[in-house]
Amino acid sequence: MCEHTACIVSFPWRACGLAGTSVTVPSADRPQRPPLAKTSEGPIGAFGALLSSAVEDPATARGLALAYASLETRHRLQIIDAIVNDAQSEGIGPSAVLASLLTVEEDLDVARHIAEAMSAAGDQGLRNELRTRALLAGDEYRGGVVLIRPLHGAFVEVLGLAWSDALGVTHAAYDPLAHHEQAVSHTTALPADLRFEEMPVTFAIDIVTSVLWNHRRLHGAVPDCVKPFADMFWIERTPDAGADD
Repeated sequence: MCEHTACIVSFPWRACGLAGTSVTVPSADRPQRPPLAKTSEGPIGAFGALLSSAVEDPATARGLALAYASLETRHRLQIIDAIVNDAQSEGIGPSAVLASLLTVEEDLDVARHIAEAMSAAGDQGLRNELRTRALLAGDEYRGGVVLIRPLHGAFVEVLGLAWSDALGVTHAAYDPLAHHEQAVSHTTALPADLRFEEMPVTFAIDIVTSVLWNHRRLHGAVPDCVKPFADMFWIERTPDAGADD
């Protein structure tokens, strides 16, 4: 739960820096097939099907990333190599799968290895023609917003907020990985009486910035769920509320 706010969805995924030295485990010392990539159907089979699904299905991509994150460093390196090999065999862009692993990788050396693999594989599956969208209901005194921002391929991240002037932000939902065709459905996480319409993003940002200022005035900080979208709002780059009191 976010302080002062019902934080409905917030997954502990982190983007990692790519600085660091080269990975120290030589590829020659790694088994060719990591346990997660072994199937009864051979070296491709079910694992290749898993990779195909991870490019389009957020739940599969999230599950693969979380399973990957639970492994030891040696096995994570094996998974990266297996994804590159099997994705190419299946005609899938490896980068589209590796991008989801990068969000959960906390070891800078391994993150560098993922980045290098993505660079070598190219951007097949990463590019999209999606745009940032905003669905707005009400006004700065009572209303809600759903912000949809492209990530890679078919995936977007979604922030939903509802508010009132007296209480500030009352509902907050953040989904770090959603399919763009289902993104609008996140309005169901917000009060049912709100009526959302697609609006210019800049207009919606102006409204939400005013709402967040009010929430910060009331509670001393913005809800944690807003932080992944903080770069869209200038409120996070201002001095703490009450600093001049």
